[in-house]
Amino acid sequence: MADVLSVLGMTYADENRLDSLKYRLLAPMEDPGSWGHEYVRHLALEIGAEFTSRQEKEEDTQDLTNLTMSLIPFFLKHNAEADAVDLLLELEIIDKLPPFLDENTYQRVGLYMIRCGFEAGLEKKTTA
Repeated sequence: MADVLSVLGMTYADENRLDSLKYRLLAPMEDPGSWGHEYVRHLALEIGAEFTSRQEKEEDTQDLTNLTMSLIPFFLKHNAEADAVDLLLELEIIDKLPPFLDENTYQRVGLYMIRCGFEAGLEKKTTA
């Protein structure tokens, strides 16, 4: 039941509710990717928002980290390497990415990470 409520949580217009995440954390930890790409991306957005909120309050984020790690294989399998990298960077756990990489994904992930670093460098130069 919590799985279905999690998917239905995407339909709420109120961004502060985070119902998809709330019910996903209550659901058995099965493959969230079975609900599709849109659901997984929505869940990743809610994870990022909740992580930031919990960090500000100095609350535990281990459940969010565990859920994130279950999404990474889905992103990599579906050519969404940028989504995987962005989520891991947001949760400050990018060091957990290498075990998920293979000959089909490492190059795209590496290029995206280089580009992120390059753009971050440009932003620092323009604001200085």
